[in-house]
Amino acid sequence: MTNKDQIRWNSRYLKGLGGNDPSPILKTYWRLATCGNALDIACGNGRNSIFLAEKGFVVDAVDISTVATSNLAGRNPNINVICTDLDTWNIPQNRYALIINIRFLDRRLFPLIQNGLKTGGVLIFESFMDGKKDKYCLKQKELLRAFQSFRIIHYEEKKADPSEKFDQTASLVAIKTD
Repeated sequence: MTNKDQIRWNSRYLKGLGGNDPSPILKTYWRLATCGNALDIACGNGRNSIFLAEKGFVVDAVDISTVATSNLAGRNPNINVICTDLDTWNIPQNRYALIINIRFLDRRLFPLIQNGLKTGGVLIFESFMDGKKDKYCLKQKELLRAFQSFRIIHYEEKKADPSEKFDQTASLVAIKTD
């Protein structure tokens, strides 16, 4: 685990990073998935994991922050908290009916996400874009290209809320077809 990354994220969660409401895109599209195993990549304080567990999913909630994962552990028996560095963690193959990736970007995970979803599984992905080509931000249409083999249900690139650090967001909802 990269100590520097963990320290940085722990500091952010100690300062109250993250809200309590689930992501709007998750609230809109979660019903597309068959209830079963779900993966919440970079789960943070667990707002999306809690929402999914309450809907009947068994959720693997993964994050590097010991502060965030400690607060989430034990909150719901349908949430399996995994505190690990996503830079080195591998998604189990053919395991999930739903994978969510909200406001986190690690391009190394793109093929692992594809392999981690079962056929018919749903991907809900939303991350930042930035005209400065920050390595932690998506490029124009990058998310769409990365999952072009899926059946795309929703794709949008739009201006971010003015309070956000980055200019734009990209969001994708797609179903694995094979």
